[in-house]
Amino acid sequence: MSIDAHHGHALIESAREALDTVHRAALAADAGGLRRGLAMAASALAEAAATGLSSEAAAAVATAQGSIGKALADLDAGALSEMEALIEAARGVLAPV
Repeated sequence: MSIDAHHGHALIESAREALDTVHRAALAADAGGLRRGLAMAASALAEAAATGLSSEAAAAVATAQGSIGKALADLDAGALSEMEALIEAARGVLAPV
């Protein structure tokens, strides 16, 4: 595995950890924590996308980025139940990577 790919996988792990934080914040209904966690996950995944990831990992990152973007939009719109499903979708797609 190249150094870039290894770095990309470390960033995916950072995104997973940030999404776990988001999940815990959602359970506690902490909107500030939700926004921070989603922003951290989005940032880590944006960096990961720029590294030498495998096609499988890159596809998972792209899918998770879409879910996180929609979750942020839902948070802004106050649609928290849909946002929760999108967060879980992002967590699920990153779990096996």
